[in-house]
Amino acid sequence: MSSPRGDPALAEERIRALAEGGDKHAAATALLEAYGRELLGFLIARLRDSDMASEVFSQFTEDLWRGLDGFRWQCSARVWAYALVRHAASRHLKDAHKRRGRQVPFSRAGPLSQLEEKLRTATRTVARTEARSRIAQLREALPPDDQTLIILRVNRKLDWKDIAQVMVYEGEIAPDAALQKEAVRLRKRYQLAKEKLRRMAQEQGLIPPAGEAKGGGKE
Repeated sequence: MSSPRGDPALAEERIRALAEGGDKHAAATALLEAYGRELLGFLIARLRDSDMASEVFSQFTEDLWRGLDGFRWQCSARVWAYALVRHAASRHLKDAHKRRGRQVPFSRAGPLSQLEEKLRTATRTVARTEARSRIAQLREALPPDDQTLIILRVNRKLDWKDIAQVMVYEGEIAPDAALQKEAVRLRKRYQLAKEKLRRMAQEQGLIPPAGEAKGGGKE
């Protein structure tokens, strides 16, 4: 059966239908099939360590498995997954020493652990190619949250409310008013980070100086 990964709307409908129909295993599988590669790619870009990214991805799948029953669809499954994966990365960095040797109960599900390994293999190959980009190397000089903003906005093309949800997620979906306020703040921070990255790229001769560049458009 073909995957709806190329059609976000269809993927979202399928994941939700499976989850609300009580087939947790199929819903989790559909979510990983739709978004697993980009989520792991995000982790590799964010952590700059493929082994660490793989470990965090396993933690994310455990969080996904535990949290799927309680997900209330106040945002898309994709945005929720990004919130989970970023939160898993933050936890991992705070107490990495506790993660060694941790077993993931999720692995007992069999097909899901096999899918997880398949996603790791495919995504690492793509990530190695992307890592050669000199712009990507310059991005690593930015603070982690600024890097995350650029990845989510430029590479993943999330809107600002969704980015706000990813950045503030602490286990619950934030109220709409809070998200709107945070979205404004993050957009300003993103603009500053983008300007800094542009200046560094100009200094390295990767893009023309400001006076020679054509209109950059609005974010």
